[in-house]
Amino acid sequence: MGREQELIQAVKNEDVPGVQKLVAKIKVSKSKLLGSTKRLNVNYQDVDGFSALHHAALVGSLELISLLLEAQAIVDIKDTNGMRPLHYAAWQGKVEPVRLLLRASASVNMASLDGQVPLHLSAQYGHYEVSEMLLQHQSNPCLINKAKKTPLDLACEFGRLKVAQLLLNSHMCVALLEGQFKDTSDPNYTTPLHLAAKNGHKEIIRQLLKAGIEINRQTKTGTALHEAALYGKTEVVRLLLQGGIDVNIRNTYNQTALDIVNQFTTSHASKDIKQLLREASGILKVRALKDFWNLHDPTALNIRAGDVITVLEQHADGRWKGHIHDAQKGTDRVGYFPPSIVEVISKRTAGDRNSVGSEGSIGSIRSAGSGQSTEGTNGQFMGILIENVKPLLPGGEDLQQHVLSSNFHNGQTSSLGTQIHQNFSNDRIFSHQYLRPEQLLEGKDAAAIYNWLSEFQLECYTANFLNAGYDVPTISRMTPEDLTAIGVTKPGHRKKISTEIGQLSIAEWLPNYIPDDLMEWLSAIGLPQYHKKLVSNGYDSINIVTDLTWEDLQEIGINKLGHQKKIMLAVKR
Repeated sequence: MGREQELIQAVKNEDVPGVQKLVAKIKVSKSKLLGSTKRLNVNYQDVDGFSALHHAALVGSLELISLLLEAQAIVDIKDTNGMRPLHYAAWQGKVEPVRLLLRASASVNMASLDGQVPLHLSAQYGHYEVSEMLLQHQSNPCLINKAKKTPLDLACEFGRLKVAQLLLNSHMCVALLEGQFKDTSDPNYTTPLHLAAKNGHKEIIRQLLKAGIEINRQTKTGTALHEAALYGKTEVVRLLLQGGIDVNIRNTYNQTALDIVNQFTTSHASKDIKQLLREASGILKVRALKDFWNLHDPTALNIRAGDVITVLEQHADGRWKGHIHDAQKGTDRVGYFPPSIVEVISKRTAGDRNSVGSEGSIGSIRSAGSGQSTEGTNGQFMGILIENVKPLLPGGEDLQQHVLSSNFHNGQTSSLGTQIHQNFSNDRIFSHQYLRPEQLLEGKDAAAIYNWLSEFQLECYTANFLNAGYDVPTISRMTPEDLTAIGVTKPGHRKKISTEIGQLSIAEWLPNYIPDDLMEWLSAIGLPQYHKKLVSNGYDSINIVTDLTWEDLQEIGINKLGHQKKIMLAVKR
């Protein structure tokens, strides 16, 4: 074994006397003849690029580091990964070795091959004092490693609360929170909030929110709520909802947080998360306190005391639209009722969220359209904030403007809207020959529905049908109650559309038999996109699916009325 290997082995064994003996030979007079004695190379590196100083920093020996530096060891010598002794000292988290290397002018901002500076390592492993010392020596907390993460990202990802607080108190806090040094278009882009949410670090999330991080910031996978929901972090979901996160934001895959839970998670925690997200999404259920009917209003919902009603819409005139499923009779009723006759049985009280959408948008609206409170049986007033309860879309608009402004995907123009725009701009309208279900999946139903409604001057309702997920074949099976449910509330218009529906000549489009394979059945009715959602909720065989009810569909998350109608028609065939 050569003397250089002996030196490295002595350092690894923390053999201080042995190291002293070896480095003393370095002081041999240079006046001796060349070759008469070979000088020890204190900077010798092994196959991994490790020098004696690397090993000394790794074991955290202050005495060994001091001896090697006195022997002219290069303080910023790099191993094969570009890691320097300061990297390893910061990783170990021992204050004095770090201090000694810094006094020897070790660079705080020189990165390794994977982009790590020493502060990345001290933050990731929760070494508060070392992180503080590095910051005092002007380490830049905004530097990004090859994984596109800052030291704050790593502290939040690994739950290092004290280090996260330290970084948030630095003069670079605003830049860290706003991600000024990150490329938001990068597929690996993330935020401290996303990382903390994914790993369930509640206290860190509280500190981030307190520091002013944008709670609704999005990555490719969505908001921090998407991450917490996907990874089953129930308490984080609760905390984010309390903090005012928008539950209706969709990610680049057009999924809300609730969609993700329904499709990809089956854990026990997911049940609680689903409930939290449903409540936050505005799925409001109420119970009738007394009977109600109105013979003079054909749109009124006939109600008996005790009926459980799912609220579908809330209107500025004070009326609510609801849906009642009669499990015994297997029937469904949809209509309007006054909120004063019901009590809330699943809700979120006002103040849980502070974001309220403007009236007439697919977003948040206040109960009764005015922020009024309703009184429950306990005598207490409950201010109800309803999220994502669909209002009626305005009528009388040009179809192109109407559909493109209807906010199909939370602010993003859909491909369907683009198709309509192209049809109008080119003056090409589809013929009156109606389309098969598989063709409707291509987005062509929009023009077909528009053409049909245009024949009797009620094209203003096109978006109502589209938003509810109806295609022409399913429209042919609609009832007046179904029309009311999608927002055709004017009796004259409803009667006219019902008459025209009765005159439609649509060939039987439902499959003549129910195949054994679930995906084959869904494809046959034009709804293959619900395969994952059904399977993830336990409806993994055709025998179980044929027992579905309207309430089951809502519970699963199949909320479009047209899709519900199509599935129930196919089930009952």
